[in-house]
Amino acid sequence: MGILEARDISFGYGRTNVWEHVSLSLDAGEVTVLIGENGAGKSTLLRCLASWERLRSGEIAFEGTPLEKLKPAQRSRMAFVADVPAFYDDLTAYEHVELLGRANRWDDARWDEADRLLERFGIASYCDQYPQTFSRGMRQKLACALALALKPACLLLDEPTGPLDPGSAAILEDEISHIADTGCAVLMSCHHELEKIRPACVLKLEGGRLAACDSRRGPLNGGGVRDDAPGVAR
Repeated sequence: MGILEARDISFGYGRTNVWEHVSLSLDAGEVTVLIGENGAGKSTLLRCLASWERLRSGEIAFEGTPLEKLKPAQRSRMAFVADVPAFYDDLTAYEHVELLGRANRWDDARWDEADRLLERFGIASYCDQYPQTFSRGMRQKLACALALALKPACLLLDEPTGPLDPGSAAILEDEISHIADTGCAVLMSCHHELEKIRPACVLKLEGGRLAACDSRRGPLNGGGVRDDAPGVAR
C-alpha cells in the first residue's frame, strides 16, 4: 500500500470531464513527476490529492484512511505547495513560520530545521517583511521552506521550480531529494527538465487520462500504462 493512493478518481466541471478513471500510488522515499500540457489538469489533480477540490467519483486515501476521514494530526503529515502560494496579509514571513511551528508543536530540532531552510533559500534576512512584498520567486521559496520544515510523509508540489532562478531551483531539488531519502513520498508537477532529481516514475496527463512510464526503463510502449511501472495503482 502506498502512502497516498487514488483509486479510479474522476473530476470535472458541470458536464465536462477534466480527467477520469485516474489511479496512482505514491510510495515512501520516491519522487514521482507529473507532466502534461497546459490545461491537461495537473494542478487540479494535485489539488484533489490535497483535498482542496471535491472529486466527481473515486476515492483518495492517505496511509489507508480516506481523505475525508483524516484527523488533524494525520492531515499535518501531508503538505501541498500550490502553483501560486497564498499567505496571510497581516503576518510577516517569520510569523508564518511561528504559526506553523506552534500549531504543530515543533521541538527545538524542528525549529532549527526551519531556520536552516530559510538560510538555505536565502530568505532569512527578509523574514521580518510581509510575503506580499516579496517577488514571486521569494514567495515560492518561503512556501517550499514551510512545507519542507513540516517534514511531511507526503509532499505535493505544483510547478515548484517554475518561478525560481537556476541556483534556487538546484537548492530546491537538493532539498526534495533529501526529504525523499528520509522516507517522504513526493509528487511534483514539472514543465522543466530536472537537473538533480531522477524520479522513480513519470506520470503524464493527456486527453483526460493518466499514463505512466518508469524513468529508469524508458518510455511506454503504445502510450498505455506499463504493467511494471511503479506509482500506478492496478
